[in-house]
Amino acid sequence: MPFVVMPDTPSVLVTVTDSAFREVVHAMGTVDTTLPPGIYRVEQRFGGQVESRFVEVGTEPFVERLALPALPTATPVAGTPTTREDHRAAAMRWSTEATHGEGTPTLMVLIRNLRRGWQLDPFALEVAGGDGVPVDGGAKGWEPAGGQEWSAWSGELPPGGYRLRLRRQPADGLPLAQALYVLDGWTTLVFVSNGPQGPQPQFASVQMVRHGAGWQPGDRTLDLTMEAALSGLRQGIDLVSTRQLLRLLDAKKVNPFLGVVGAHALLLHKDPDMERVGSIVERLVRCAPGHPDIAALRALFGGPVPPVASPPMLAASCRLLVRADSARPGTLREGSVAESVAEHLVGRGVWTTWLEQEPRPGAAPRGGLGRAAPGDAARAGRAKAADPVDRVQRYVREIAHVEDKSVDDVLRSMEPKDLCRRTGMPHKAVDKAIEELRHPHEPRHPHDGAPGSPDAGRSAPSGPDAEPQRG
Repeated sequence: MPFVVMPDTPSVLVTVTDSAFREVVHAMGTVDTTLPPGIYRVEQRFGGQVESRFVEVGTEPFVERLALPALPTATPVAGTPTTREDHRAAAMRWSTEATHGEGTPTLMVLIRNLRRGWQLDPFALEVAGGDGVPVDGGAKGWEPAGGQEWSAWSGELPPGGYRLRLRRQPADGLPLAQALYVLDGWTTLVFVSNGPQGPQPQFASVQMVRHGAGWQPGDRTLDLTMEAALSGLRQGIDLVSTRQLLRLLDAKKVNPFLGVVGAHALLLHKDPDMERVGSIVERLVRCAPGHPDIAALRALFGGPVPPVASPPMLAASCRLLVRADSARPGTLREGSVAESVAEHLVGRGVWTTWLEQEPRPGAAPRGGLGRAAPGDAARAGRAKAADPVDRVQRYVREIAHVEDKSVDDVLRSMEPKDLCRRTGMPHKAVDKAIEELRHPHEPRHPHDGAPGSPDAGRSAPSGPDAEPQRG
């Protein structure tokens, strides 16, 4: 009999199995086939959510529309279980009206409570500049909603790199920061979900609109495709069809960040059409030149890239820049925030997130007696373990130990660019580590970072392509 099931959006993967749980058909979007009468299970997968139910095929054609799986979205997308009209109204208002300072916003951050009853601290997040100094005016710069359902910050900031972080510094060490970028002529919109433990910037969704245009409820299918693509990037798997991704890429003139996410999602496909991705990237360059995420994509194809000083927002973009820097030193500007971030990157979701090295204003030890404050020793050890040169050296020594070779033999058998790729470190840290390993008795210059020892920390190398450590 004819069997047709239509999901609520084409970005849903539908799988149909028979009563013996054998797969009979699967497709991205609508399933249109014929099946013999019987009991079948219809499963939907969308953005990491899975829902299934049993249906009966009898003596009549089976045609049914499937409701969208209950996917929580940071952006207030129409028809999702976490959308609220007051949240949508807040996004429209504060993307054109500043909560801090004067002028038309170039950056908006909206924290949304995804479930009623969860406690929302309206001042939990902080926006800081590239140097780590807060620029959001403190708690007075934020606009909270009555009933603790949302909180917004927006302001007119100069183009460049910024960071989003928790306002309260953790007691056990340096805090994490997440990259933001403001591009001339555009407004960056950051939607952050609030969970049972507070804001979750690692699950944020980012959009860009023309400066002054403000956020508007857009094409629902397009918004859901964006959410599914971000979920795929978080998991490192292909969750969106090429046809749907091309819709994201075609929308780049309205929202170039859709094109950035779509290009990265397309690269997750088993056999991506690199020629098509390359032409898309060149159009993105013309649409939004100067954005570090677009520079990272262009570097993938060997295009000319001016030295990048600010970290890109997507972790996948940061990994591309590190690889480009290993092949073409200087892609990451020497001494820049982008270079420092690449050296201290941590794996937390889809966004570029790093362990901050700069002391926060007012974070100096209290008392003035020179006595170590509680947690200072832990922070010092953590900083030493996070030293990028030391991490590279530990990786080389571990390879030497596992393969029963000398450190010199390992260095001779491995090119610096391969060491960059394996450790996820930019070329500057790798070159310094190689120099110190070959000349172990020369003291490190104090400005090169904390000196490392062979056994300090004994933590596994980190980075996008770091290989597992054997113990």
